[in-house]
Amino acid sequence: MSEQRSATSDKGINPLGHASPGRYAEGAWPKALLERMAYWVSEIGTKNSHILDVGCGEGALLNRLGLSGFGVDLNPSRLALARERGLSVMHGDGTKLPFRDNQFASVVSMEVLEHVPEMAGMMREVYRVLEPGGHWIVSVPSVTLRSRYEMWREKRPYYCDGEEHYREFSESDVKGFEHRFMRVSDFISMFESCGFTVTNRDGVRYVFPQWFSRFPMLQGWLESPKRDRLWAELPWVRRFPYWTILVFRREAS
Repeated sequence: MSEQRSATSDKGINPLGHASPGRYAEGAWPKALLERMAYWVSEIGTKNSHILDVGCGEGALLNRLGLSGFGVDLNPSRLALARERGLSVMHGDGTKLPFRDNQFASVVSMEVLEHVPEMAGMMREVYRVLEPGGHWIVSVPSVTLRSRYEMWREKRPYYCDGEEHYREFSESDVKGFEHRFMRVSDFISMFESCGFTVTNRDGVRYVFPQWFSRFPMLQGWLESPKRDRLWAELPWVRRFPYWTILVFRREAS
């Protein structure tokens, strides 16, 4: 990876994009990701009134959880949609959260940190508003086996979103494009530098190089959502999901 980047900064990553206020107006979040994020919230046993969704958007995750938590986001149009759902949300910046210290038992951030120019500032703020021993559940898009194959074949980078993301995440170095990707291990190190410990790691949706494009039924079998939990158990394949989910715990003192 780039020698410019340390464990507490991602300045070595080239800015790949910029904010796009209207992009998520329709709230088309994939069901599989929402379900898995909700699963981890239930696993850590969050109290209903003590959860915060940083980057809540239109409130898809909070609505899915059925919790009386709070959400913050920078996008007014998305917040308006969340309020129409009856959710408690407010305009707020993840690096300057309008809450007191130790206020929440858990925080969730679904597909947010790839949009944040300086992640360390947000990590410190979430640490501040979390209770000691509280959890932060994060999901980020990550490089799949299909993307890796296509980058090797065409000698150009493939992104989940080349216009908006400040970084992409990869389990291993992407030869030729290291400066545009952050290794998941470096990402975890940033959290650890801010006082978090990773307790669980999960993946959602596995897509493979289209070697079997002439046999769509076979390709479809490989990439069926029903097969997700199978691929998530295989030591090598599970490193390359479309979405990586990480569960962090704030140190107790």
